[in-house]
Amino acid sequence: MREKYQIVKQRFQRGVAAVEMAIVLPLLAIFVLSPSIFWSLYFYQYSVVQKAIHDAAIYLSTAPMLEMTTAGADGNPVALTIAKKIIAKELAGMIGPDLSIVCSYRQASGAIIPKTCSVSDNQDYRQFLVQIYMSSNLTYIDPFTGNDSDVTISPYISVSYVGN
Repeated sequence: MREKYQIVKQRFQRGVAAVEMAIVLPLLAIFVLSPSIFWSLYFYQYSVVQKAIHDAAIYLSTAPMLEMTTAGADGNPVALTIAKKIIAKELAGMIGPDLSIVCSYRQASGAIIPKTCSVSDNQDYRQFLVQIYMSSNLTYIDPFTGNDSDVTISPYISVSYVGN
């Protein structure tokens, strides 16, 4: 008699474990997958912005000196305007980043001085453009709420100027 009672008890226990697992498993999945989704989308957006800045910096490093010394429609060198268009095309659909472009110039004394890229600095015959530094600050938008988060995307790149 006693054996039949134990068999019946085991059957009830197996059903309780299945119900408990059905309740606990989705909760555990939410706690594990939420941060994973948040950070995977963050790193995806970071790589997209980094690639856009990299492409623009590579273009600027090989831009002819004529494009660096000629003013475009916005008053910046033509090459900078084209680089900003490259970034805008590659980041279509994303909020535009706060872009910073700094050019480093070698002075006649041999010192290297970083300055904001401008037509007048590029036309100055007493200094030579040797390096370009690009950085960006972009606020990461939380995929769950759609609001700005406290996390920023800040890739940067430094390239040597090899243009003619």
